Amino acid sequence: MSITSKDSIFFCSGILGALIILFGLAQTNAQVYFVVGAVFLLATALHFKLTYFIALELILIAGHGAMLMGLGPVSQLVLPILLSIQLLTYYILSGQLGNVFRLTGIAGIALLSIGFSYQNQWVFFLGSLCITLFSIYQVMQGRRVAIIWVILNMLFAIIAASRLIF
Repeated sequence: MSITSKDSIFFCSGILGALIILFGLAQTNAQVYFVVGAVFLLATALHFKLTYFIALELILIAGHGAMLMGLGPVSQLVLPILLSIQLLTYYILSGQLGNVFRLTGIAGIALLSIGFSYQNQWVFFLGSLCITLFSIYQVMQGRRVAIIWVILNMLFAIIAASRLIF
């Protein structure tokens, strides 16, 4: 597979999105950074036609958008979980739920959303770990651009673990 300049631009867009999100972790109003970073990552996922990562970014945008709108913790929790159930249903109906990695990835989205909504580091750690595992699987399947999500979610897991320890 040849890499085009368009591919490079969208790969860099994903890296920029990941960096914006990581920068947002240190900010008091992190949701703005999460939404902006997720939009850049969404553009990358759309360009490379990565269905799972498109859903991941849309779900995270919806969850953080709910936080930005001040919809309260219940709405912030329910919205991403319902969207994760919708993603699960899509994979079941399309016959693509044939391996444990995809199920792990979907569970990771739900856990990550819950961890963000309730600032629970254990749940955030588990969600990040699940998404990291699915992303590694995607890289091993030849979708090299998924390395962006491997690194981002691995860093999320490390940050969450360090907050649990210290």
